[in-house]
This record gives sequence, C-alpha cells and structure tokens, in this order.
Amino acid sequence: MTKGSGKHKRDGGGRAGDGQDASFPPVVAVDVGTTKIACLVGELGPEGNLARVRSCATVPARGMHKGVVVDQEDAAGSIRAAVEKAAEGARARLEEATVGVAGSHILSMNRRVAIDNPNEDRRITTAERRALLEKLKDVQVSPDFQLIHAIPRDYVLDGQDGVKRPVGMWANRVEMTGHLVFGAVNSIQNLVASVEAAGLVLDDIVLEPLASSRACLDEQEMKSGTLLVDIGGGTTDVAMFADSRLVHSAVLPVGGNHITRDISVGLKVPLAVAEKIKIDYGHAQSHLVEDIEMIHTEAVPANAGGDRQLSFSRKFLARIIEARVTEIFRLVTRQAMDSGYLSSIATGIVVTGGTSQLEGMAGLARLVTKMPARQGVPRGPSSAVDIPSNPVYATAVGLLLYGSERMFARGPIRTDEPSTSTEGFLNEVLAKVKGWFKPSKPSGRL
Repeated sequence: MTKGSGKHKRDGGGRAGDGQDASFPPVVAVDVGTTKIACLVGELGPEGNLARVRSCATVPARGMHKGVVVDQEDAAGSIRAAVEKAAEGARARLEEATVGVAGSHILSMNRRVAIDNPNEDRRITTAERRALLEKLKDVQVSPDFQLIHAIPRDYVLDGQDGVKRPVGMWANRVEMTGHLVFGAVNSIQNLVASVEAAGLVLDDIVLEPLASSRACLDEQEMKSGTLLVDIGGGTTDVAMFADSRLVHSAVLPVGGNHITRDISVGLKVPLAVAEKIKIDYGHAQSHLVEDIEMIHTEAVPANAGGDRQLSFSRKFLARIIEARVTEIFRLVTRQAMDSGYLSSIATGIVVTGGTSQLEGMAGLARLVTKMPARQGVPRGPSSAVDIPSNPVYATAVGLLLYGSERMFARGPIRTDEPSTSTEGFLNEVLAKVKGWFKPSKPSGRL
C-alpha cells in the first residue's frame, strides 16, 4: 500500500472483479471508531452502483477516546493495520478513502435563510438555489469549529412550504431550510493527520450517523420518519429523518464502553473480562432473565495466568446493563424531544452499531422511548454482493455507499472541478478539509 497522488488511474489499482468497471479504482471506506477500526474495499459497477464488497477488515483501535484521536501515532498505526489487512484481502493498492467522523465535539443546527428573487420574470433558476446554499453555509458557531455538512431540506416559496425542487417555479421570495453540522477544527485535523500518516489520501469526511443511516434505512423509513441510533464503543450517534430529509443529528458521549465499565465495577473484574461477559452473557432486559440462571466463568483473563472463578446471577448482570442502556435511550428521547420533530417519527427507532447486538436491545428501546424499534443491519443495493450484515459495519458500509456515489459522479479520472450538485442525500461534505491543513493545495470542490 502506498500513498497516492490523488489522481485515479484507469487500471483500477488492482484486479477488477466480475461486474466491476475497471476504469474506476477500488472504493475505500474507513470507520475510525473508539474500540475498532474497520476498512471496507468495494467495487464500482458499470452503472455507478456498489457492485461488491471485495474485502472487509477490522482491528482493535488504539489512540482513540469517545470517537476522538488522543494519540496520533497509535491511531495512525491502527488505521494502517486495518488498511493493509483490507488491501491484502482485496489484492489491490488502496490510495484514497472516505472516512467517518464522530465525537462529542460535533454540533448541529437547523437554519432558514431567504432571498428576494432578482429575476424580472420571477422564475427561479439554479443561481438562486446556489445563492441560498451559500447563505445557508454562511454561519460560524465559533472560530474553533468548522462546517462539515450543509444539507438543504426544503424550500418555501412566497410562504408556501414543503417545496423540494424550486428550480423552474415562480416566486418573489425564496427561502431554504437546511441542516448544518459542525466539528471542532483541532479534532478533525487530528483525524485527518492520522489517516494520512497511515498512508491514505483523504477523499471525504462524512458524519458517522449519516453514513449509518445510508446503510440501514430504506427510502420509506426516511420518508415516514425514523430515528437512527448507532451505539458504538465510545459514542451513541443519532440521526432523525422526516419526509426524506435529515432534520436532526447528534453525537452523545456514551456507548458500549460505559456498559463494560459498569460491569467491571459491579462484578469487580478487569475490563477485558467485563467485555467478554457482556458479549457472552449480556441482556438488556432483566425481567426476561430467569432468577435462577447463574453464570460461572473466570474472573481474570486466561492469558493473565489467573484461575479465580466467578459466579454471578445473569439477572444481576442484566440489571447492570439495563440501567446504562436505559440512560442511553432516555438521552436519545431527549434529543428527539428537543429537536421539535418527535411527532414526525412515525416509523420508530432503528438501533444499530456493535452494542445493538446485545440481547433485548430493541425491546428496551421500545419500552423506554414508547416507539416501535428494530435492529438495523447494513444493506446495499439489491445487486450488490458480499455486503457484511453485521451491525458493527453499519457506518463502514454507509461510507462505502457514499464513496461509491461520489466516485461515479466525478468520473473515472478525478478532476479539481467544483461540484454544482446541491440535491440528494449527503450532498454537502467536508471537501474543503484538505485545504485547512494544506493551504497551498486547495481542493477546489464544495
């Protein structure tokens, strides 16, 4: 694996599989999580769809805390290990990647902007739409924060709301509502530096709950109103959709690691043992566990040379887990209430991420939030093969889908021409990020 120049090569960087357009290089997604680094390599089909996942690799994460890089050297080493493992599996050279971003530093807000239509005939053109988008992005929450996503939601024409495609319509006054996502410049810079130190060229950064939503929700769920909850190791990512538009997003600083620590304290065992107990015997609903069910296991890791045995009630373990997971779902409910869109969530909650694999998670989500709930597993286009169906890969699959769409949109040979697209899912991304840290080489793309 070598660091690329940023130009796509027509040889595709490796062997093309059946159905792959050989003029495109492999699509690479990197999910830099608190507990694990996942790297997926995909093939782009001739019609621009994700045709196949060629390789899937995960390694334990080092140098990360609650979704943020705290040791750049360790983080870069973990990313490099995952990328090299994925490259070996795909038998390809990996150069560019779409990378997810999360962490408690993420901020989001909804905003409405307006302009008076300058055209004499009052017909709206793409120029007015671009002007509204630029006005939507023209906000700074703090000098230490940078805009990551500016996602138009809908338009209001002379007071008439609910307009999705205003170009070609007539109005005197045109308004745009949209969702803005910001991240701390220093936190993002540390992530970018770690990715580049691992030998990759950063293609794009995508907010992780948006990527997870892309992989786990279908069009009907987004239209009807759905709350996506991705519970990872260090954070819980939230994305709310209504009428096929993102209306709220958040990253909560609590996740599966907190459950592990609770078990460690409650059972007085090391974290490694607590994690294994959580995975092997965990349940999120204590009332579904029999009172007489007992667990007998080792109280210290096998490789530590200890032989102390531990016995405990599985119901006691479930009560520990239930308390923390209940807190998570209450925080999620508070986010939904504060957003003002709770009444728009008709489909309910989709819970994904590694922690969602705990038995009883969807049921507890229903009890706490009073909404329908299901577990979300990643899925790609119906024509795609080898999509990993484990919720652990929800974010990585979403990043791969998003990277595939962007790669096809710009063509087999990358150019520095600015994108003019402002419609569709995830149409505004942090393509300027490379310009922050390499001022002499601006990306030239929105």
